Amino acid sequence: ESSVEVTKNQIALKKMVFFVTGSSEIMAESLNLLDEVVDVLRQYKDFTKVEIQGHTDNRGGKKMNMELSQRRAESVMDYLVKEGISADRLTAKGFGPTKPKAPNVTAAGRAKNRRVEFHIKERAK
Repeated sequence: ESSVEVTKNQIALKKMVFFVTGSSEIMAESLNLLDEVVDVLRQYKDFTKVEIQGHTDNRGGKKMNMELSQRRAESVMDYLVKEGISADRLTAKGFGPTKPKAPNVTAAGRAKNRRVEFHIKERAK
């Protein structure tokens, strides 16, 4: 059962990418998920620009969250590049708490907002 689904504009994850709290270090339990993303990028060579987006909840300062989300997106990008995906195909962008998927009022809502997304920005013709 795949944890990754390719949609029109996204490489959608059915699981979360987990990081060590307050850091951009990817937890070992998320590496299999990222390996599935690597497989998708190898299979879909026509995805010429994929934006890796980092998102946080609203706990902590906005500046800190913007920086953390950027570092986490870059950390994921670094992992994909290390696994053989061309850096030319990838960009990393941190959005911090600016694009919540759920209200930040419950632990479950905040957990939904702490996420990594892969958006397909360009495809080869």
